[in-house]
Amino acid sequence: MIDSFEFVAPLAHQIGPDGPLYAGRVASVDEFGELEWDTPKRCEIAGSYEAKMTARSCLSEEFPGRSCVFVQASLKVFQGHNLWGTDDVSGLCLEALSLICVERGITPSAADVEDWHRGAISLKRVDTTYMYDLGTPQRVDTALRAMQDRGRLKFRGGTNPHPHGVIFGKGSRRWSLMAYNKAAELVAHPLPRGLQGGHLEAYAAGKLRIEPRIRSQELKRRGLHLLARWGDNTALELHQDLVQRLNIAEADMIEPGTLEGLSGRLQVAYQAWVDGHDLRRMLSRPTFYRYRAELLEHGVDIALKRPREEAARSNVVPLRLVLEARMVGAPEWAQ
Repeated sequence: MIDSFEFVAPLAHQIGPDGPLYAGRVASVDEFGELEWDTPKRCEIAGSYEAKMTARSCLSEEFPGRSCVFVQASLKVFQGHNLWGTDDVSGLCLEALSLICVERGITPSAADVEDWHRGAISLKRVDTTYMYDLGTPQRVDTALRAMQDRGRLKFRGGTNPHPHGVIFGKGSRRWSLMAYNKAAELVAHPLPRGLQGGHLEAYAAGKLRIEPRIRSQELKRRGLHLLARWGDNTALELHQDLVQRLNIAEADMIEPGTLEGLSGRLQVAYQAWVDGHDLRRMLSRPTFYRYRAELLEHGVDIALKRPREEAARSNVVPLRLVLEARMVGAPEWAQ
């Protein structure tokens, strides 16, 4: 489903202090009192329950000579929660524009409406989010520990902490990926009062949330920056492509026979890693990556730090939980 999204769309309206989307300006001045920059503030548009989205007037090179609106919204604006939803990014954008026009008394031109419906909307960010059923909260925590300890996102490096999980590619200007315990998030950030009562909370129990966040540069690289280029399955296909780039090292131990066949230097490096040492600090950069490439052929990634307490155990965390989780949508009672 599509969770949060941002876009720019043509919308005929007055820009400036007397305009329907004016909410003031934010400015910066230097130490001499000279203006460095200023930009319009975003106004808030009320949605369902307690959710809000923001909008501000803007000009865009993609729609020369026309006034535009920059919108930041999420699924919560339309249904109060984001436990399940829709892949229809076009429908979400159209609903957001309709809500803005109604709330701010704007009548879009015929050209605006025609452009919206033919997909002449520029997407700036799209979060393709899905829930995976692992059965129990304990299995979700196990999967997240596995991702934290042994997961790496191709071309995005290692992990950063998330309040209820892990983030890959934090700070990237192209895309990043979050994985977290949705039930734990609902405890920290409860549902609106009108949605509380057990059904939604019960649905979230045992669910792993995986959320790629795709930004403007990556959308342009893929040719998905225009709404018209999104089809019925684009969100799901994009989500699956990005999630498949997550590598989780499964083999902690090399078979004794295989170990004996390795060179002495690799055996020493491997044993140091098994004992919990950080080989990045012990080896030069070229040597580290050469050893890593050779040991990856045997299912061991020495780039993934092995905690000392885990190094003392012979059992392996069941990492297949992450790979075999079943993607789920809305429950039958909510259809």
